[in-house]
Amino acid sequence: MIAFLPALLATALLLAPLVAKAQGGSALRDRLHVVSSGSSRAVSEALVEAFTHRYSNVLPPRLEITGSAAALEQFCAGVGVDTPDLAVTSRRITRTMADTCAANGVTDIVELELGLGALVIAMRSGEGMPNLTNWQIYAALAAEYAAVNGFRPNTLSTWSQISMSLPALPIQAVIPDRRSGTRALLNDFILEGGCRYVKAVRMIFSAASRVPKCITLRDDGRIRQVASAAVPGALMESPAGTIGVISYAQLLESGGNLVPVALNGVLPTAASIANDDYDVVRTIYLYAKRQHSRSAQGVGVVRGIPDFTADAVSEAAGGPGGLLSQHGLVPLAPVARAQQREIAARQTLLNR
Repeated sequence: MIAFLPALLATALLLAPLVAKAQGGSALRDRLHVVSSGSSRAVSEALVEAFTHRYSNVLPPRLEITGSAAALEQFCAGVGVDTPDLAVTSRRITRTMADTCAANGVTDIVELELGLGALVIAMRSGEGMPNLTNWQIYAALAAEYAAVNGFRPNTLSTWSQISMSLPALPIQAVIPDRRSGTRALLNDFILEGGCRYVKAVRMIFSAASRVPKCITLRDDGRIRQVASAAVPGALMESPAGTIGVISYAQLLESGGNLVPVALNGVLPTAASIANDDYDVVRTIYLYAKRQHSRSAQGVGVVRGIPDFTADAVSEAAGGPGGLLSQHGLVPLAPVARAQQREIAARQTLLNR
């Protein structure tokens, strides 16, 4: 038994920092915990892999994939080893969510912009439509349409019934579920944008009554809702003529198996996204919990947060031809990239 004591002592010394209590009562965690939206998965995986490669003496960060809303909910759930340190999301923290964070003790938040993405209407290669408008997508997916005597259930069955310029293929769609930031963009910019062309909808004064007319979807089996990360695979298995709602990064990841449909006459490309010519452009955000940053004095939850954030907005990651552009993000303008680097260097807190 005595012979095993040195080994046991060495093991105890190695494990001690992992269970030690920091000043202020928070336990030390041995690795970063990152939560990410499904549509930002490729970006998050690239950042985690690059961090792991650069800091080979630390354990790889734990990466958890979920929806944008769920990622922010987890991030804002509280402070401590059981809550995430970082969140990558296509949805910006709202004032309401920031208030929830504060109520749960998450008061020191660093917000960084990583680059630009976009919502893409996609189809399988060889099945592309020449173009779709917001109104045509709304007309295909909405639960109801405006008739002479009020609203009636949507019974359109083929794309050509909406417009003769569209193929005579069955209306089918695969879209992200409500946890996804991509779904929020679909609702806000395409469905609500499309229903503005319907006079009967415009005449509804109350937003509480009007918006559901725009974003409530038909439930007759023509629309399949899945997790954001699962949309490309589900689209590949769907009948001919099916459209999918995916991110620009997912489009590039498909390797040409999925092709974009022009939206309101514009195809999503790096140039059209950067120039804001494409309608549904979004910013991808990285949120960091500065309260979790472990200091030299032993206060905090985990080490590595400033390093991770600095690497994420470096020119090597976010600049033209950088790591993130290889995974579907379009770089910010040079001035904006410099601003993000300064925020990361100073760990400047979000002020909303």
